[in-house]
Amino acid sequence: MIATYRLQLTPDFGFSQVQQHLPYFRRLGVSHLYLSPITEAVSGSSHGYDVIDHNSVRAQFGGREGFESLRRAAHAEGLGLLLDIVPNHAGVGPHNEAWQDLLAYGPESPHAKTFDVDWDPPKAELRGKLLLPFLGRPYGEALDEGEIRVEFADGYFHAVYFDNRFRLSPASYAPLLEAILPALERQQRYFDLLELQGLYADLLPPDRERAEALKGRLEQALGGLDIEKPLGRFEGSELHELLERQYWRLAYWKTAGDEINYRRFFDVNGLVALRMEEPSVFLESHRLVGELLLEEGVHGVRVDHVDGLVDPHSYLDSLSALGARNIWVEKIVAPGETLPLEWPVAGSTGYEFMNDVLRLLIQPAGEEPLRQSYRQFSEDSSSYAEVVVESKRLVMGTSLSAELTRLTNQLYRISERDYHTRDFTLSALRSALMDVIAAFGRYRTYLPHDRDEAEQVLTLAVSEAKRLAQNTETTVHDFVLACLIGERDGALERLRSSFLGRFQQYTAPVAAKGVEDTAFYRFVPLAALNEVGGEPDHFTVEAQAFHSRARFRQHRYPHNLLATATHDHKRGEDTRMRLAVLSELSEEWQETLARLDELSGRRLRESTGLGGPRVSATERYLLYQHLLALWDGEQPATLAPRLEEYMRKAVREAKQQSSWIDPDERYEAAVVELVGKTVCDPEIAHLVEPLAGRLARFGFANSISQLVLKLTTPGVPDIYQGTELPDLSLVDPDNRRPVDFEKRKLMLDQITRPDALPLREWLSTCDPRLKLFALHRLLSLRAEHPALLEGSYRPLEARELLPEEVASHLIAFVREAGEEQLLVLVPRFLATLERSGGWGATVLRAPVDLVGDDWTEVLGRKQVVLSDATELREIPFLPAVLYRRRPADASEVRT
Repeated sequence: MIATYRLQLTPDFGFSQVQQHLPYFRRLGVSHLYLSPITEAVSGSSHGYDVIDHNSVRAQFGGREGFESLRRAAHAEGLGLLLDIVPNHAGVGPHNEAWQDLLAYGPESPHAKTFDVDWDPPKAELRGKLLLPFLGRPYGEALDEGEIRVEFADGYFHAVYFDNRFRLSPASYAPLLEAILPALERQQRYFDLLELQGLYADLLPPDRERAEALKGRLEQALGGLDIEKPLGRFEGSELHELLERQYWRLAYWKTAGDEINYRRFFDVNGLVALRMEEPSVFLESHRLVGELLLEEGVHGVRVDHVDGLVDPHSYLDSLSALGARNIWVEKIVAPGETLPLEWPVAGSTGYEFMNDVLRLLIQPAGEEPLRQSYRQFSEDSSSYAEVVVESKRLVMGTSLSAELTRLTNQLYRISERDYHTRDFTLSALRSALMDVIAAFGRYRTYLPHDRDEAEQVLTLAVSEAKRLAQNTETTVHDFVLACLIGERDGALERLRSSFLGRFQQYTAPVAAKGVEDTAFYRFVPLAALNEVGGEPDHFTVEAQAFHSRARFRQHRYPHNLLATATHDHKRGEDTRMRLAVLSELSEEWQETLARLDELSGRRLRESTGLGGPRVSATERYLLYQHLLALWDGEQPATLAPRLEEYMRKAVREAKQQSSWIDPDERYEAAVVELVGKTVCDPEIAHLVEPLAGRLARFGFANSISQLVLKLTTPGVPDIYQGTELPDLSLVDPDNRRPVDFEKRKLMLDQITRPDALPLREWLSTCDPRLKLFALHRLLSLRAEHPALLEGSYRPLEARELLPEEVASHLIAFVREAGEEQLLVLVPRFLATLERSGGWGATVLRAPVDLVGDDWTEVLGRKQVVLSDATELREIPFLPAVLYRRRPADASEVRT
């Protein structure tokens, strides 16, 4: 594989639009188009992860016919397709037929196995019912205000609430038909409907076969009739009585955190989890995938949220047996963690590379000044670990509380079966579980697989949980550990197995919501680090560690994807590269920060007085970082709305001053006011521009270094749509804006002409053409020398190549395959280097096996002579990618 190009399909950018741009993708040089989910989703969905039918190609994209046209056209252009599949969950709604059938027939539905529902929850009133928390206000208010009504459509009666539709049990149709009968008094269909009313009155709730047999007659009897008025009689207490007869219970959306009894994707009520561990569910939901994998040009799949599955090992084995030759998993890998070696996968989607390459380009000397600046400004001395524990506890006690209650009850039932543990109270068990999960250092374990590693991770978490619990009784923590990793017990095996599965499925959403969607917005010394899969407290990575991970990829996962931007990133790849420069300019940052905060505060006081709430120091610190990173290159009129939307989301995610559950409109208005006053003030612009300009210049150099590393280290580069040009995006939806492909086509035409290109000038002036050119040229290199880019990886020690005082500014390595060699020299910390005088007459001491006059600098296509003392300025361009074919006889190598 040469490289993938990730495309976010939308109703406005479907298969036919992609097909129009195929010649561009081919000329750019990628080998595969990596498509967002193509299966049928909730109408209007902009992302496609709310799948409602896993076996239909989305009509709004062009349906199966449109996909086949794209597949054939892509294959003709030499492009393969990778599919993004969503096995963990489905979108609920009026057009998810399986979900609607579950609502109508409850546990008797053939789809009861499909969805992960607890039909026996702690709350007695919900037993045998499904809680549906989709109301925008309390149930009683919605009912009294007439917001819930009954409608007949597609052969069924439904309760309707705005765009939501909930199928009624056929056993409750009789009173509805009785209400309709008077409207047919003088019509022939009256007697047909009267008979049907009697038949439905005799139905028992689970009698699905008889009910479905009556559906056609009911449609015929009611077809063309205006029944809105008689159905409108059902309101207030009468409608409530009807709804009480259902297998579900409508509720205010805020009740979901405490009482929801179906597993969700994280805390999204509209995404219900699937029981993919059931063989019949796997087979039924993968019919389309199986068919497409047999088609020419479909080369693999990306599995979304693999950690949500009960048993990822078994799932991936089944997917491989289905015909998936190449599988990539969307998986966040914790420090020290690797993918389970038994997984039949090509690798991950590349979050770990995205964070490693960032940390490689952050100046270690800037870490402590940035930490100190943040502590002084925010007046918060909390460690990141403390923020994570607090944030995880928060989400477990609010949005994910119901799932914790379910886990606790399972644990309680286990404790009651042994007289040694029956004294543990529900409260103690819940508290212990919170302690352990808050201290858990990764997304999940994979028991019963990888037992040794799982035991180590869980034992460490329990040990830390005991420390967090301080002086409380900790034998309950030991009981939790025993239930997870203790000896198998035949009498309790079913209970323990179920508890273990739930536990492993629960730790992942707690990490996602507690860390990425909470702690990442509370701890912001350097916002570039707060990235998907990142560790905000881990600023840098040593070159040796970066090389070690590259060699591991080359050996174990040579086709692992290398991402620097995704549809889920918190900020764009070039936004991060600019922010990284703050580690080299910490003094300028501190000075600018103090003056900026004083001036923006003064402007707010002048315009609004002191009556409104003051934006917190942490959120001001976050805003000012992004203001500087985005300033150069965008007009205030367009920048202000983007920053306003970002900061409103940041405030709600932090859950301190406002939140999604309970938004504080006054506080959010103050944040928006601060953004507006800061972005649009000429005096502030004058203050910001010097540092912002330096972030832009050195950040652009970082971006080119990042790009070269991505295209030359082991793995398969993944290009997120539009990022062939500088990408200063923020979190979604900002990072999913439409891409101007026509602009990119024109620029590609310009840079592929045979004229000599001024690469150094483009670098110094931050010309966006350089990024596109470097990407195109290096993709061409990968296509022309595929074996070389899958060959060995040999790190070069910078201290052996350069004088000690500048050695830290260079990353160097060699790729080799047969007679071919590729030498890569990537600069870093260029702001620091410039401050100390630049490269000057720095001499590069090439190892003896690399000396020769037969090197070609790939980007400029110029010949280069390497000796044992080559001045860096003799190399046409840095970053340098040098290629040669060695003489077959080693004795011919010049020394």
